[in-house]
Amino acid sequence: MKARTWRWLAGLWLACLCATAAAGGAAAARGEAPSRPPRVLVLLSYHPGFGWEDRILSGLTEWGGATRDRPVFHVEWMDAKRYPDAGQRERLTRYMGGKYAGQRFDLIATVDDDALAFVVAQAGLFGDTPVVFSGINAAPERIVGARANVTGILERFDLARTLGTALVLHPRTRRLLFITPDSDNGAAMRANINAALARLPGHPAVEHWPTPRLDRLAPRLPRVPEGTLVFALGSIPVRDGELPLEPELVPAYVRARTALPVYSDLDMAVGHGAVGGYLNSGLETGRLQAAMARRILAGEAASAIPVVHDTPLALLFDNAELRRLGVDPRRLPEGSTLVNAPPSIFAREYRTQLFFIVVVVLLLVLVVAVLMVRGIMQATRQRALHHQATHDELTGLHNRSGLAGLLHALPQPGGEGEQVALVMLGLNRFKLVNDTHGHAFGDRVLVAVAERLRQRCGTREALVRFSGDAFVVMARVHGEDDLARLRALCDALFQQPFLINGRRIPITAAFGMSTAPLQGLAAERLLREADAAMYEAKRNRSTAVVAFDSAIHERAARQFQIEASLPEAIARGEIEVYYQSIHDVRRGCIAGFEALARWRHPDLGWIPPPEFVQAAVETGHVGALTQRILRSACEAFLPHLDAPCEPYLAVNVSVSDIYASDFPTQLAQTLSEAGMPPRRLVLEVTEDMLLGDQQHVAAALEQLHRQGVRIAIDDFGTGYSSMGYLSHYQVNLIKIDQSFVRRILDSAPDRKIVRAIVSMAGDLELGVVVEGVETAEQIELLRGLGCELLQGYAFSRPRPAAEWAAAGR
Repeated sequence: MKARTWRWLAGLWLACLCATAAAGGAAAARGEAPSRPPRVLVLLSYHPGFGWEDRILSGLTEWGGATRDRPVFHVEWMDAKRYPDAGQRERLTRYMGGKYAGQRFDLIATVDDDALAFVVAQAGLFGDTPVVFSGINAAPERIVGARANVTGILERFDLARTLGTALVLHPRTRRLLFITPDSDNGAAMRANINAALARLPGHPAVEHWPTPRLDRLAPRLPRVPEGTLVFALGSIPVRDGELPLEPELVPAYVRARTALPVYSDLDMAVGHGAVGGYLNSGLETGRLQAAMARRILAGEAASAIPVVHDTPLALLFDNAELRRLGVDPRRLPEGSTLVNAPPSIFAREYRTQLFFIVVVVLLLVLVVAVLMVRGIMQATRQRALHHQATHDELTGLHNRSGLAGLLHALPQPGGEGEQVALVMLGLNRFKLVNDTHGHAFGDRVLVAVAERLRQRCGTREALVRFSGDAFVVMARVHGEDDLARLRALCDALFQQPFLINGRRIPITAAFGMSTAPLQGLAAERLLREADAAMYEAKRNRSTAVVAFDSAIHERAARQFQIEASLPEAIARGEIEVYYQSIHDVRRGCIAGFEALARWRHPDLGWIPPPEFVQAAVETGHVGALTQRILRSACEAFLPHLDAPCEPYLAVNVSVSDIYASDFPTQLAQTLSEAGMPPRRLVLEVTEDMLLGDQQHVAAALEQLHRQGVRIAIDDFGTGYSSMGYLSHYQVNLIKIDQSFVRRILDSAPDRKIVRAIVSMAGDLELGVVVEGVETAEQIELLRGLGCELLQGYAFSRPRPAAEWAAAGR
């Protein structure tokens, strides 16, 4: 390289160096400081080398998050097992106070009871720093007390699953023997054991051996009769004055003195004499504790994270113990891991031979690959493209294109009466999940549903993600028994909630099923009928499987006609506004009018409002419908502005209307153009609207309230009623649902409910309107209960708004 080039590069390097120094100096002059990583104190109850806590610490410090978010860990051991006295706590307090004086932790992770109790007791050292605990046997409230910002993981042995597996592996079991410490922890273990056994009817006889030390049991263990399963749990000393054995060594002590099967609750006991099972995993516990810690450091409140009651498990078995007891490993549950597995060719002693075999095979493969590489690459590319075209990227299931292929690839019927059944399921209120928790969370819900489908469905069913929240189960069936089995499978799919990001989410679905003979199968018709049946289930809010029939087809055709005609009907003003009066029985006048939408379809005649409103919601036209009704209702109300009782106008609005960001602006424009005073307008919303994003709803209602508009809760008491939101949100009126009025003359509970609502509303200074009043007797009874605003056929039926105006003149 020429000297001129070298000089140019050196000058460029010096310029970059000067610029970097100048930028650093400017940052220092501004007082900027690099952000520090979070600081986490890990406090463990026992001492280094205590296996259970070492495993939890390993899982915790793996962290699992992004490297840039990894905190600085300060690990301290209390040594409470060897030094349980109060003096050790005082020394630890002085030590911690001196070592961390003037320092602040962003989070404290504790392991076992002593560490959590120490942190709770040392408010002066730790203040209200968030705490994530693990290894707590009993209810954490007895330790935590009133301390805030605490969550964590309970240490509970899943006896039912391990015992169920053990009884399968040892079918001649007649007796269960539980060896536990004679201590508070042991008492908690025995309580959990008895609770689990109470849920297992028909279990073998049970005997508890609580003991303060193991040498008392040594003479008795050889005499335990055959047909007994021994469970050795907890930390127990061998002799007086000695430290308790670690939990994984207690099964080893027992196993050395009996030939019976020995079971434990910890994964580390496998290989030390325990047979295995569904065992508490210290490593997985630490990993879960780290996941909860990451959420808190990311800004989530510890109190908002539920305590995990199900300890993370590992499914392990000791192959040596299985062979000793004559248990066939093929009987183990799916997903089991074997410890002390027999040697394989991949073991260390076979590496040399394996290496030469691999070399020879690779040479042969390379020779063949030279000849076949083009064809293999092309076939692989085609398979990948085909898989991408026929499978859903998120869940891995077949997609809609894949479903078409599955239907066309069905084999010809092998016998008379063979059919294919198609079940389409759509998740209920899935949009609310997305709106409340975000689309990323919604994707995790879809993945969890797909996994549940894989777990519950067998090889006889094909699974498809049909669209956003819709899935399809396809099965080849032979008669009613197979159809009943398919219905039962669908009924059981969503009985258990889903665990998403550590929280339990209840999900339900609507199911629609169609069937057709395999001979001459019309795939498109089968799919269309299942889709129509599923939407029928959604409309009826049914969670049972709805089978397609001709009535559903007729309703689907009607719904399609309604949805197709609705936009034009809104634009033309074909949907009329009717008023139903609301009467003030105290003053003896009309206190208000409720605006009701009515639509006479040119072909279908009068369409019930719930039907076309639902069509508007599903097609996205509910906003336009609301604006049309609002404008028409306000314009028709103008003749009533000068009425002596100053009646108000009530208009129903939907959830999507309130959630729309431009709704307040459009409402203000409508009121201004119509000449309608905002104080005379009442917007009626349903209670389920208030179940969404509370902050969003509160902000929307507050903005409407500032405009002078009042808010009423419609159909109050029909399912989601909560006294809390009446004070939290800007609410002025509540409308008692007519279902209470219908039975009020004969139902004392309904009268009590109405009386309680009226009393509560009076305390909150809210108005009360009672709907569905149809008789004079109901009027008198409601008046006696303190109800002043009544609405129903006893006063008037809904009439066109123009008729009310003419009557007023």
